[in-house]
Amino acid sequence: HLSNYDIYSRARIYFLYDSESAHQELTEDKELGRILAYGFFDNVHSSSVFLDYTNFHCLNLIRIDAKEGRARILLTLTGYETEVGDATNDPPFIGTTEINQEFPINPHGRNKTMMGKAFYHSHLKALETLERLAKAINAGNTSTILENNDW
Repeated sequence: HLSNYDIYSRARIYFLYDSESAHQELTEDKELGRILAYGFFDNVHSSSVFLDYTNFHCLNLIRIDAKEGRARILLTLTGYETEVGDATNDPPFIGTTEINQEFPINPHGRNKTMMGKAFYHSHLKALETLERLAKAINAGNTSTILENNDW
């Protein structure tokens, strides 16, 4: 049975060392036992036609609450950052859109194939992240041998 402090500390350390997802901003409220992490999953889907390319990055929000020795983890996929470019050296166009405006959440969204694939891959990244985060909270983030070693 973990204490709220253990849960909070392990979750915080996870965001410091996890290299699979980039989290740009971390907001912490130690009194409430809450961590908010704003980030993105890089290149969840890429598409190219001739010399043109489109890369999708998925914006997300992770909220962790520690209470009564339990952890609640909420991961919300909030939007896409879309990078559109071509083989020239011109800088790509970068735009953002909310996930609920795109297919499959919005059945009338545009580019059903590309947005469907972007959502599918974003969902898989979210599941992987939740699994790694739960493992980090339950088992710790570093080797138990190193944690217990009296150096």
